[in-house]
Amino acid sequence: MFIRNCLTPLNELTSIHPDEQIETALVKMSKHLSLPCVDKNGSFVGIVSKRTVFEAFEQANPMTFTEFKQQPISQCLLRDVPTLTLNDHFEDTIAIIIKIPFVPIVDDGKLLGIVKRSAVQNALSVAFASNVDADRLFLGVPEVEGAFERLFNITHRLGLSVVTCVPFDAGENLNRRVILKVTKSPRLQELVSQLERAGMLVIQVN
Repeated sequence: MFIRNCLTPLNELTSIHPDEQIETALVKMSKHLSLPCVDKNGSFVGIVSKRTVFEAFEQANPMTFTEFKQQPISQCLLRDVPTLTLNDHFEDTIAIIIKIPFVPIVDDGKLLGIVKRSAVQNALSVAFASNVDADRLFLGVPEVEGAFERLFNITHRLGLSVVTCVPFDAGENLNRRVILKVTKSPRLQELVSQLERAGMLVIQVN
């Protein structure tokens, strides 16, 4: 998966200019929780969200909301926003998307587009084969050389197609946790037995 494959380009986005009035920006945001802010040169400036607007208003006392709405939206920006480029790895989006609503993709400071949270969610769904009817095994696998080679040798010998295999750190003696999904097969119990004989812990089978 490449970032360019899940990029929503700038020309398909609603964006906000930093000199726009807050009132105008709020109209643009009527159907959005947040939007990218781009200056006249196409450079990414930050993110405007309904939250940043109302946080800025709270600090604007004793200004009335009517007066506040006439101010430039630039004072409502979240500016310290991590960005990626088209050359970064797709998985780098995950650490960012859990903190902000979308991942800005820039090139030489120019905003090319964004990766939406829904795109990251869809990619993870594919990686975990969430919509594939398969046998699912949750394994504990030793962190030793050749452990995954043994795992795949077992599935190959049994003629099972691996739908997905996703490892996690567990921080224990069996310090890998693995979600293994294979095509539905009557040889599932045989797979379990051979994995256990190979020194793997079969925690759960669905």
